Amino acid sequence: MAPVDEDSSWRMILSGLGALVVVSLLVGGVVGVLALGAARLSGVGESTVSTTAAPSLYIPSGRPTTRPESFPDPPGGKEPSPASPTPTPEATPTKAAKPITLQIVPARASSGQRVDLSGVYPTGEGATLQVQRLESGWVDFPVTAQVSGGGYRTYIYTERVGRSRFRMVDTASGQASNIAVLTIG
Repeated sequence: MAPVDEDSSWRMILSGLGALVVVSLLVGGVVGVLALGAARLSGVGESTVSTTAAPSLYIPSGRPTTRPESFPDPPGGKEPSPASPTPTPEATPTKAAKPITLQIVPARASSGQRVDLSGVYPTGEGATLQVQRLESGWVDFPVTAQVSGGGYRTYIYTERVGRSRFRMVDTASGQASNIAVLTIG
């Protein structure tokens, strides 16, 4: 048997470790290049900012909506009349009351879908507003709203298909809002 040289065994160990380091570096480099290519293809790391949606918050203008020509005026004249007549003083000098505004969103809805009613009533802080629908006359809808901070918000559900006209009425003063149209179906 030939004697084993100690230097030779150390050389074999060092050359094996060197080969292992070289192979590890090559495999790591290949995996790194593949990962960078995959990231570039998928768009990871790109810092492009784009906005595609328009703003979705709309504040009511405070002006009454216009009446559609296809609807006849309610019985009793062009202006909406209060649900219950209240006498008005003839010569009482008071500050002119700001009108109640009404906005319906969405203006076209499906049967049974929630419909939001909102608006402003700057001089009606704390007032109770009654929702009314025009049928053969103005009829109370079973929903009210409280004025807070000069505005109000409530919602309704209706399954009556077709076009309906709604308004809000101050239960204390009888003052009515503009008429807003809701189309169901």
